Amino acid sequence: MRIRFWGTRGSIPTPGQRTVRYGGNTACVEVRSTGGELLVLDAGTGLRELGAQLAQNGNGPLSLDLFISHLHWDHIQGIPFFRPAYDARTAMRVYAPQHQRPLKELLGIGMDDPFFPVDLDAVPAKLDISEFPEGTEHRAGPFRVRGARLFHPAPAFAYRVEADGRSLVYATDTEDPFSGRENPVIDLARDVDVLIHDAQYLDGDYKKGWGHSTAETAVDVAARAGAKRLVLYHHDPDRSDDALDKIAVDAQRLAKEKAGALEVLVAYEGMELAL
Repeated sequence: MRIRFWGTRGSIPTPGQRTVRYGGNTACVEVRSTGGELLVLDAGTGLRELGAQLAQNGNGPLSLDLFISHLHWDHIQGIPFFRPAYDARTAMRVYAPQHQRPLKELLGIGMDDPFFPVDLDAVPAKLDISEFPEGTEHRAGPFRVRGARLFHPAPAFAYRVEADGRSLVYATDTEDPFSGRENPVIDLARDVDVLIHDAQYLDGDYKKGWGHSTAETAVDVAARAGAKRLVLYHHDPDRSDDALDKIAVDAQRLAKEKAGALEVLVAYEGMELAL
């Protein structure tokens, strides 16, 4: 598999001089199998950038599976601006955790009049929107996907994606290290090749009940799970490029103490990883 990061920021887009190197778009990660099949994790504003690239590179029909961690704005606000959604040849399968109201209805709220000029039902692409049942395994082309419910103010999932003999776990918006219960991410990420983990806070600015982890706890989770590589993700909107540079150094030092072979990276827009 190959991974590319199109959005790494949490809470709200943060364009500007302080975020040039790590990027200001919100959550979106592209995953490709060896055969080129496409799976997308989250639909923040980074999805717009991905869509523009897909539209530029391809002239044929597009097929993709989109797995949304949860429905907070920073994880879905790219959907109305995803260019392939306005191509009738696009087949797009969307999955997210179950809510009390139908998923399609909830996703459509932000596109209903007067919030957006195109209703979700008017999008030309072939959309298949489904709740992802907890505790099940889903096949999406060559990908096998499992979900685990996270400790977060809204229903949220982490996803484990496997294909081509490799594995990754996408665990954003998790406060599980502070929940007082067994952390589901550790089991989900057991011996994973890459763990993409929420690291919005540091120990000094952690906000209880806001649904996020610290960089320090992300390292601990990765070490306990036996992950080979950790990617710190969902950066705080107030975190500058220089501050993230320091986090990269400090987190790698901590990882060496806890699990000497663990590599730690800080996600930035355009970063690509080969598994």
